[in-house]
Amino acid sequence: MFNILYRPRLPNGKHVPLNWSLKLYRWTNIICWPLEDNAPHWLYFFDRFLWFLGFLTFAVHNDAELRYLRVYFNNLDEMLTGVPTYLVLIELHLRAFSLGWRKNDFKNLLKKFYAEIYIEESVNLKIFKKIKRQMWPILTFSLLYFLALNSYIFNAVYVLATNKRELLYKMIPAMEYKNNFYVYFPLLMSNIWVGFIVTTMMFGEGNTLGLLIFNLNGRYLMMRETFKQKVDTILKSNLNGNIVEKYERILRETLKENLRLNKFAREIQDEFSFRIFVMFSFSAISLCALGFKVYTSPVNSIGYAFWAIGKIQEILAFGQLGSTIISTTDQLSTMYYESKWEIVIERSSNTPDNVKLLKFVTLSIVTNRKPFHFTGLNFFNVSLVSVVAILQGAGSYFTFLISLR
Repeated sequence: MFNILYRPRLPNGKHVPLNWSLKLYRWTNIICWPLEDNAPHWLYFFDRFLWFLGFLTFAVHNDAELRYLRVYFNNLDEMLTGVPTYLVLIELHLRAFSLGWRKNDFKNLLKKFYAEIYIEESVNLKIFKKIKRQMWPILTFSLLYFLALNSYIFNAVYVLATNKRELLYKMIPAMEYKNNFYVYFPLLMSNIWVGFIVTTMMFGEGNTLGLLIFNLNGRYLMMRETFKQKVDTILKSNLNGNIVEKYERILRETLKENLRLNKFAREIQDEFSFRIFVMFSFSAISLCALGFKVYTSPVNSIGYAFWAIGKIQEILAFGQLGSTIISTTDQLSTMYYESKWEIVIERSSNTPDNVKLLKFVTLSIVTNRKPFHFTGLNFFNVSLVSVVAILQGAGSYFTFLISLR
């Protein structure tokens, strides 16, 4: 069965080794993960059917959880018990199904990434190891979300074993379920399925975006190092006859690579911008509600505690992704400015070539005059500064709720 699900390949045709979170994302999240190109044609129709069925399942949960919030609107403690899961449900309803609707675009981005951007161990061992270290914070919040999911699964086993007829989330379905096992059991299974989709989407997308950005950042670093080495090589030569031509060739190759990487960065932006906007928009109030429940009922909120810590770790990791690429691309214009072009001109006696080179250097600097920012639909930049603002907002909302209690 897993063979029909898309599995990334390297340029040599070998399968890419995926970490545990991406494997789980691929195996369990049929809504978001694409199919292989050679999957049977009927399977694509079945995939669309599952997307539609999943959308309806989320809509049923949305209605049931909203009904719970309306019933307990005047009871702050009870209402806020249901708020965290309801907010996460809406957030992931938007993120997962928008991705699932156009998952082939996501697959094409992954294909291009592993064909042109991904840095294998054999290409650059130092940067490969650095990327492994950079991914640890993302794997940490993935584990926290997985632990939160396990707490809900354990609860499902417990209520089945004790015949309590309780659901995993605070919800009031439209149909009576407590006295009818044939209604209750499908509802409970749908609770577990929704939990898997939500959790795997959150850490799967985080790991995917982390790989994309950290490898892209690594390519920028490799480009900068290669450019510096090539310039130093021609400057060490005592032959000045065609030094401008050699330097210009190196500069042209570097700028071409620079533009290629910039183009891929924009493709990442186009793919993730909406989902990043949704995630950051919901983060402050979600953290506030999660924190309130853990504060008021720590013993009964183990799942909420894992979720809250994971959420904080998640937005910090996303902020670090944005800040990393901002910092690297901000140094590109300086890289061109400090590329020793003045030494090349000094060693050349061909004035027209010198003028042409100077214009080309200026073009390179101007092309990279602004660092690249990943944004949420151009409303905000993804960076650690944005994360601090979100945490401050969550803290303010939390203080307000405590004062109302």
